[in-house]
Amino acid sequence: MPENSNSKQGKAGGHIAPEKENLQPAPLKKDVYKKADNSLFVLKRYFIVARQFLFDAKVELKKVTWPTKKELISTTAVIIVLVILIAFFLGVVDLGLVKIIKNVIK
Repeated sequence: MPENSNSKQGKAGGHIAPEKENLQPAPLKKDVYKKADNSLFVLKRYFIVARQFLFDAKVELKKVTWPTKKELISTTAVIIVLVILIAFFLGVVDLGLVKIIKNVIK
């Protein structure tokens, strides 16, 4: 493939991105923000956002697969048993460490 001095291709044959121009962001129209920043607009916007949030939450809660009563009772029982076992284990470890520290201090 002959090299063309006008084409912009890299060594691998891909195109090189054109050089970035000195782009400046558009100036902000501050007057628009000043006019829209009154308390009535802010209050109205707050209620619109709150209403939209509640609507979206309702839609998402309809998608949830809720556990049956049997599943709820069984998982609750498992959690209670695990909490009791971990509490017992930590109590034994605590008593053991207290005895070790008392022997070291004496």
